[in-house]
Amino acid sequence: MNARVVSVRVKQILVVEDNEDDSRLFEIFLKEADPSGIRLKHSMTISDTLDLLREYGDEVDCIILDLSLPDSFGLDGFETIKKAFPKIPIVICSGTEDENMAMEALQAGGQDYLIKGRFDSHLLFRSVLYAIERQDMLSKLEEQAFLIKENEQRYRLLFEHNPHPILLYNFDSERILDLNQETERIYGYDREELLGIKFSELFVGQAGVEEDRRYAPVQNGKNIPETHVHRTKDGLPLLMEITSYRFQLQGKEVVLAILVDMTKWKQSEDSLLQSLRDKEALLQEIHHRVKNNLQIMASLLNLQANYAKNKEVTRELKDTESRIYSMSLVHNELYNSKSLAEIGLRSYVDKLLDNLWNVYGIGSEIKREIDVGQLSLAVEKALPIGMMINEIATNSIKYAYQEKKQGQFYIKAKFQNGVFLLVVGDDGKGIPDYPQIESKETLGLQLIRILSKQLKAKLDINTAAPGTRFQIEFSY
Repeated sequence: MNARVVSVRVKQILVVEDNEDDSRLFEIFLKEADPSGIRLKHSMTISDTLDLLREYGDEVDCIILDLSLPDSFGLDGFETIKKAFPKIPIVICSGTEDENMAMEALQAGGQDYLIKGRFDSHLLFRSVLYAIERQDMLSKLEEQAFLIKENEQRYRLLFEHNPHPILLYNFDSERILDLNQETERIYGYDREELLGIKFSELFVGQAGVEEDRRYAPVQNGKNIPETHVHRTKDGLPLLMEITSYRFQLQGKEVVLAILVDMTKWKQSEDSLLQSLRDKEALLQEIHHRVKNNLQIMASLLNLQANYAKNKEVTRELKDTESRIYSMSLVHNELYNSKSLAEIGLRSYVDKLLDNLWNVYGIGSEIKREIDVGQLSLAVEKALPIGMMINEIATNSIKYAYQEKKQGQFYIKAKFQNGVFLLVVGDDGKGIPDYPQIESKETLGLQLIRILSKQLKAKLDINTAAPGTRFQIEFSY
């Protein structure tokens, strides 16, 4: 499960995308990750984007940019925006998987390159959030570089009190040249212990050996963040995200490494995943117990029906038994399902009808046609739909084939354009005097109407022979 992240302050994100579906998806993902900390602006062309940034550029924290726009293609639009507004971080979301273009964009200052359809809300929000953080950090570092020339003391103040560990080391020898207080605190070393050792000595490989410290971003002169496992002085593992900047300092090639401790974030994620697994186990147990209790009730009713001497009482008890079974079956399907929120309609309907055919002793004389595809239903929809199918099928079994002993009972369902359509019926004798008996409906018909209202569904009943047909239609 993806953890929801809450921002400290409201962030203004500009989405540059001409596809309304993609633009809407970005909005859904970002609001899902942080519903109260994100404000969005939209633009469909580079021209409109530049006009908007000229007016609101100071308010925009990050840009999400599509590379295929009506007035721009490839990196042209990115370069135009970056040149005009170099301080605003840009996350590229492209529908094209092009490694060369991705590397060019990152070399030119892009913060991230995401492929459409390959990220979720958590990954998109994290990319945007880190882009803002990295741009903020980069801006601070640029300011620090200026302050070094003006005032060494001011530089030291900013360097030392940075909230993230920062290391400066020689690119060739990898010897650490400088570090801040946060580095000492995170790694547990004294300053003197860290100065002079190799940056690579902080790394831990898969088998406890040192990793190749000249990882790709530094080796190729690029500042792409990478996550590596480090170790503290006490040998404890640290999950660190490293962004490195390679440059010349006093005639020597050095690397400035900015580190973000991801250990607690990872632990929190693992804890949330475990919590989710625990809740899923609890829900499964609840569904199991509810199912068992309902089945006990159904069994008691069945036992009572077998001992009842009055045929009318026996029939009513069997009807009630089938209603309870339709409810218990939902919980049984959920208990055996990978999802605790939905059940497969085909499996549910098959088992529901199998039970009714068994309760009323129906053989192959009444055939069944089920056409529901691979549809799934949420619990709150499955319960009323199952009970309606139960009532309609019970009615068909009891009344539709009194004159002819063979027939066909059918169930059809489909989902299209946000509408769920369910058609249930038979080819029996129908209900010729339905208008006259509508005012004094049976319990079954009353239940069907009540359940339809619960679903806010449109209910249509066709009772003219051959057969009776129920059509239930609702938004879903």
